Amino acid sequence: MKRLVPFVFVLSVACLQAAEPPPIIPRPLKVEAAEGRFLVNEVTSLAFPAEWKSQAELLTAQFKQDAGIHLKPSPSGSIRLEKDSSIADREAYQLEVSPDRVVLKASTSSGIFNACQSLLQLVPKDSPHAIPAIRVTDAPRFPWRGLMLDSSRHFQSIAEVKRFIDLMSHYKLNVFHWHLTDGHGWRIEIKKYPKLTELGAWRQQPGYPEPGKAGRYGGFYTQEEIREVVRFAAERNVTIVPEIDMPGHNAAAISAYPELGCSGKPQPVDWFFDYPCKAQKFPPFPGTNEFCVGRDETLRFTTDVLSEVIELFPSTYLHIGGDEVNPAHWKQCPRCQKRKADLKLPDEHALQSWFIKELDRFLASKNRRLLGWNEILDGGLAPGATVMSWTGEEGGIAAAKMGHDVVMTPQNFVYLDHGQSNSPLEPNHWPGHNPLEKVYRYNPIPASLDATQAKHILGLQGNVWTVFIHEPWLLDLQTWPRACAISEVGWSSSANRDWENFLQRLHQHRPKLDALGVNYWWEDTAELGTWSPANITAEFKPLVLDLSKLLASKPAGQLPITFSYVKGAHGLAIRSVELRVNGSPAGSDAHDGFTGWSSKGNTYQLTHPAIPDGAKVELVCEIHSDGGTDSEGRIVSESIETRKTSGSR
Repeated sequence: MKRLVPFVFVLSVACLQAAEPPPIIPRPLKVEAAEGRFLVNEVTSLAFPAEWKSQAELLTAQFKQDAGIHLKPSPSGSIRLEKDSSIADREAYQLEVSPDRVVLKASTSSGIFNACQSLLQLVPKDSPHAIPAIRVTDAPRFPWRGLMLDSSRHFQSIAEVKRFIDLMSHYKLNVFHWHLTDGHGWRIEIKKYPKLTELGAWRQQPGYPEPGKAGRYGGFYTQEEIREVVRFAAERNVTIVPEIDMPGHNAAAISAYPELGCSGKPQPVDWFFDYPCKAQKFPPFPGTNEFCVGRDETLRFTTDVLSEVIELFPSTYLHIGGDEVNPAHWKQCPRCQKRKADLKLPDEHALQSWFIKELDRFLASKNRRLLGWNEILDGGLAPGATVMSWTGEEGGIAAAKMGHDVVMTPQNFVYLDHGQSNSPLEPNHWPGHNPLEKVYRYNPIPASLDATQAKHILGLQGNVWTVFIHEPWLLDLQTWPRACAISEVGWSSSANRDWENFLQRLHQHRPKLDALGVNYWWEDTAELGTWSPANITAEFKPLVLDLSKLLASKPAGQLPITFSYVKGAHGLAIRSVELRVNGSPAGSDAHDGFTGWSSKGNTYQLTHPAIPDGAKVELVCEIHSDGGTDSEGRIVSESIETRKTSGSR
């Protein structure tokens, strides 16, 4: 399928004019170019130790898919997987391509899998497949390089989950955080509590299966299906960390077993206003999301559930949520208040902390570690807990200073359900703006940590909450290519990261994403100008930008103009834009637009004639500040490419 190119005027990106580096993502620790090329053809064979048979089979399958060539196993193979115990890091590897052979070395199957992914990225799509000679020495910066997928708000099939994991593995992302339970649906089969999936996995969803109706929406994964996905991930060096939310986000579980709630009364599974979701605001819910922590039965239920989960997932870590707990029901519940009094706890934060410490103690008895969102700090952190910092970095900083391990996942940098563009083509998303460059420039080590404290930062994770993601094409669109940026932030050393270099490699790498069938979002942006308190007033006045160099000798085409608010207490109102060539009007668009705390009509479409060489080209923008002059922003022209930006159900 051809990509949709809504703007035929495609702008050049200055960084693409630089010398092309090897397009490996994430960027290796050390790369040395060598002389010559290795030719892959029908007689190319593969040698490997018996213990790495599964990795060899995966490499063979990927070569067949990418290059149409079957690598035949042979002890004298010209592509060789070799075990080298001197390579200390379990995920590190060495790769050497010479004209007569390719040698991949690692000490573990994880390292050799990573080496294979780098090799595959070097295989050209054209035939003959001549791999440039190169020497790569590589190791990761962080052990935790993750993506989270929310399967509660919208349910994905097993095939879709596997595809998500497989795409992760191509870029050395090694932790799949699987959000399996929430108020909107319980997705994991628990044998001891069958109603969790008989009732809790399904909701009456307005707008589903078509507008004007409210049908039964949902689904769940059987334990055998989960074992299958765990095996699939392990083959690709991906560890699955399950999340079973406790004590909040449990409307679905309480709908199945009402005695788990403080009232003990039946209630439905939570729902959205519509399908697909169009707004952040959810309808009022006639029930509770919180377990009753005053009941002994609740603790038995949670440990029973966790016992079955432990049997399915070999991960050291098990995520228990612990976020966004509303203590209102606890304050009115005699059992919860008695528990608080008996334990001499000062408040409901301490009551939640007691509950989570009980889970921590239980998981430790099973040789597992508790992981929770940063709210588990409230009321006192459990002794063995690892913190996932999402509301910002503050929780992670506090935990690291206390000597606890941390995974950084601040929503204002790496939440992938947030927007990534100011383009009107971008589908509905959770409020927030995390464009590709912002994601790439994130540093998981806060400056306020000393060297000892910084060692507690395990890495980072991008989170894909699916409130606004009801179909696979949207899952792709929100995840890629920002997940490539997350992979490089997690893998590459800080000294080895460079935005312009990354963007250049990513541009070269697009054919691989195309071949994988990924519906990624691609945006080329040219900076036209800026506004600030120095050049705006409370009344409409023209802001004139010189585009002579940008448009010199350009053929006739389209020029989209977007006003993109950056910061300040006030917004910007726009009335019109006009292009002038040598002083004469050459295209205009007039309508009321605004950008600030929200944006509406902030993109203007111009169609321009062929621009003569040496012509003076000006863009005249009629703008004024809104509410005051404390406003700053960028005026850009964007070219957006993607397979699909909307679709019917």
